[in-house]
Amino acid sequence: MAGCLLSGLLGAGVATALPVQPSPFWHRFIHRFTGHVTDASLSQASGTTPARVIPSGPGSSPVGALPSQARPDSPVLSPAPSDFTDEDRQAELTLSTALTFMLPRTLAPHTPQELCLWGMQSLLEAVPPLQAHDTAPSASFTFTLQPKTFFTPARLTILYNHQPLLSERTPGRDDVTGWSHLSLRLITLLHRNVPRFQLMSDETLLNHFLNGMLGKLDPYSRYQSPTPPASHSDSVTPDSSPATAPASVGLTLRRTHARFPVVAALNLNSPLWDAGIAPGDSLVRLDRHSAHQLPLATLQSMLTGQAGSQIELEFHTQDGRQITRTFTRGRMEEESVFPDSTGRYPVLRVTHFSSHTAEEISQYLSTLLPDTSPDNGGLPLPSTPASSAAPALPGLILDLRGNHGGILQQAVMTAALFLNHGVIATTEGRAAEANHVWSIQGGDLTNNAPLALLVDQDTGSAAEVLAAALADQQRAVVTGSSSFGKGMVQVSTIMPNGGHLSLTWARLAAPQGWTLQGLGVLPQLCTSPKGQFTLHAQLAALREGHSLMTEALQKSRLIHEDSPDSARHALRQVCPPSSPNQDDMAAILALFASPQAYHTALLHLPDSSSAAHQTAASAP
Repeated sequence: MAGCLLSGLLGAGVATALPVQPSPFWHRFIHRFTGHVTDASLSQASGTTPARVIPSGPGSSPVGALPSQARPDSPVLSPAPSDFTDEDRQAELTLSTALTFMLPRTLAPHTPQELCLWGMQSLLEAVPPLQAHDTAPSASFTFTLQPKTFFTPARLTILYNHQPLLSERTPGRDDVTGWSHLSLRLITLLHRNVPRFQLMSDETLLNHFLNGMLGKLDPYSRYQSPTPPASHSDSVTPDSSPATAPASVGLTLRRTHARFPVVAALNLNSPLWDAGIAPGDSLVRLDRHSAHQLPLATLQSMLTGQAGSQIELEFHTQDGRQITRTFTRGRMEEESVFPDSTGRYPVLRVTHFSSHTAEEISQYLSTLLPDTSPDNGGLPLPSTPASSAAPALPGLILDLRGNHGGILQQAVMTAALFLNHGVIATTEGRAAEANHVWSIQGGDLTNNAPLALLVDQDTGSAAEVLAAALADQQRAVVTGSSSFGKGMVQVSTIMPNGGHLSLTWARLAAPQGWTLQGLGVLPQLCTSPKGQFTLHAQLAALREGHSLMTEALQKSRLIHEDSPDSARHALRQVCPPSSPNQDDMAAILALFASPQAYHTALLHLPDSSSAAHQTAASAP
């Protein structure tokens, strides 16, 4: 029978919520028949411990009395709208669609009431900053949620500068339609009656509402408003056409100490692949112009032109052949893989995981490995368990520094290029369709050649999945610093208004079961300047057959969803996140130069079977 009251004062755009003691039965009985009882009397009354209805913001402010009538100097507010405009109805439909999409998919269960109260609180905090010429008075909001009692229905009251702005019965906690309607009532009232909000459209206010709601869930869920239609001045006239990127043959050049520029990268769709051109070959002529003295920018400009136009190119390949052929320019998709080398070791720099990244890597591997078959499309033949041939590569480096992630499936497919079989990652969420075990049955195209992965503080998401998988499967040595630590997966949908909603619905786990969120991937060889161990000491220990990172690596494999943040932080401090530095490549070269050091770093992780028998209680 006893109820509870949640009140808060929101001044100058800062929203807070302060629990107030509930009034006992007789106070509510009197209130039912007299209709006037102040917050002061309610707060002085004794009662049970107040229930938590909405999480309050940081800090709290005392709540002033709810006046029974408006003050003389209070602004006169327009009456509540009897119906919505078309824009209002579109916003309400968008909000109800978002709630319907979110409710079964959030990582933890929430009600429409809880989500919408979060959105309202965030909206009242979204007061635009004062401009130099702005003379509008500061906005102050009082937010009161009166729960349902035996005699009174639940009610939401919001005051603006001590004047009632909204006072309505609240819907049931699971009523999507009711809470969507009530939320849009608040949005329209703010837009019509509060000067600071009058210049903001319904869509802008809805954006604040939804992103405030999503921000309470996790750091990665977000709502993006639809792209506004082009204005009249932006429209294309009959005498103009939209700017488009010029067509090319998908060739990127770089200068070396050699006489002619060399091929630095080829687009996956470049016609030069079919001609037998590979990174490292030299470009000698363009349309019979010598490439010797032309600036690199001029050469790249000459390679581009209108789609369908042709250009004659002459190359000297690394095996001594001369190839002259005419190529047709076309539209090229954005590359995500760029080849390089350090010493005798090839480097593939992966900037992000696009829809073609794994195919790009496979294409470059075909140019690095001599054992190819015409019947296999020119791709290297996968190794078999019985294969005893020596690796065709002395070593390979995948540079994932600065790679924020991308398409998870592409990271899984990339791992399949270097593993014969095994689990790559698992995703776990509340929705059944969010739970998935990503495993592969492929073939190591490199025949188990030494493999190192470079990571840094900005390596995240899908790139961390690849690094964790190859480390857990004892296939690659991760080198660098602790990575970003994004271990959540988002699912996206388009809203009725054309907006884009991205919701976190699953957590990522590495093959050995440990979670990436907040921890990231700890390297087996740390090059962070502030690391616990110097690079020299680590390499010396690896050459002697033991690793200084073993304890931290084993503890990191015991981190799970409920592990304290302090445990994650302590492990990250063993090799703190850092940006790329000159020791990164030098560390890998030293590692590859010593087979003993490489194998020690590779194998000083628990294998999947032993990790499964470890208990979470052993985690720091």
